[in-house]
Amino acid sequence: MTASKNLDPSKLRFIAMDMDGTILDEGYQLSPHVADTLKKLQNQGKKLIIATGRIYKAAKIVLADSFEPDAFVCTNGADIYNRDGTILASHHIPTEALPILTKVSRDHDVLFCCYVGERWIYDRYSPGVDFYEKRTGMKGVRKNFDSLVGEDILKFLAVGPNEKLLEMRETILNSAPDLLDAFFSHETMLEIVASGVSKRQGLEECLRYLGGSLEETIAFGDAENDLEMLRSVKVGVAMGNAHSYIQTAVPYVTASVDDDGVARFLEELFGI
Repeated sequence: MTASKNLDPSKLRFIAMDMDGTILDEGYQLSPHVADTLKKLQNQGKKLIIATGRIYKAAKIVLADSFEPDAFVCTNGADIYNRDGTILASHHIPTEALPILTKVSRDHDVLFCCYVGERWIYDRYSPGVDFYEKRTGMKGVRKNFDSLVGEDILKFLAVGPNEKLLEMRETILNSAPDLLDAFFSHETMLEIVASGVSKRQGLEECLRYLGGSLEETIAFGDAENDLEMLRSVKVGVAMGNAHSYIQTAVPYVTASVDDDGVARFLEELFGI
C-alpha cells in the first residue's frame, strides 16, 4: 500500500525504525539509498529513532558511518539512549526470574544468552554462538548464569528452531507471568524481557525525552516484537518481507527490505 494522500507529513516529526529485516538486509547491510533518504529527512528537521532488539554497542557497530540517529531504543525497549550515547532509561530482568530462566536454558537445546551492559553472555556453548557473534560483531562471554545474581540483565535471547522456541516461550510465560514478557524478533529468535518492556513502551519513553508523541511518529518494522509499536504510532508501516499477519495488522505495507522499502515509502510520503 502506498502512503495515504490523507496524511499530513508536516505533522510527522519522528521516524522510528527497526533494524534487522527493516533497514538491514539478511547480510546485515544498510542500503545507501535508505541511508541517503534518512539523512535528507534528518536535514529537514525530522528526528530519527532506532528501535531494535540489539544492544546499543551492536547497533552502533552495524550502522557505522551510514547515518547518526537522534536516539536509540535498544534491547527490545529495555534501554534508551540519546544521540551521544547517554543512557536515558533502563529496565532490567527481575532478580527472582533468573532461576526460572536458568532452568529453562538448561532444559532446551538452543543458544540461550543474556545481555549485561555491553556484554552478551552464554551459559554453555552451542553452534549458535558462532552465528550470533557474526551477527552482532561482538564476542560472547561464557559464564554460568547462576553467577549473575545481582547483575543488571537487560534481556535474555534464545536462538533456535521455531518449534522449540514456541515451547520455551510457553514455559517461560507460564512460570513467570507477572515477571517476564517474550516476543519473536525472527522466527528463530525469542526475546525475553521484563514484564511491560517492549519497543512500544521504549519508543513512548524516548519520545517524551525528545519532546514528542506517538501521534507525531511514523514507524517501520517486520516482526512480532515490532507489532505493538507499529499499531501505536500515527503511521505504522510493515515491511513487504514481514509475515502476512504483521502486514494485515497495520494500516500500511511498503516494499521489502531488499527493495529499500523504508526509503520508498518515505520518499513518497514526504515528496523527496
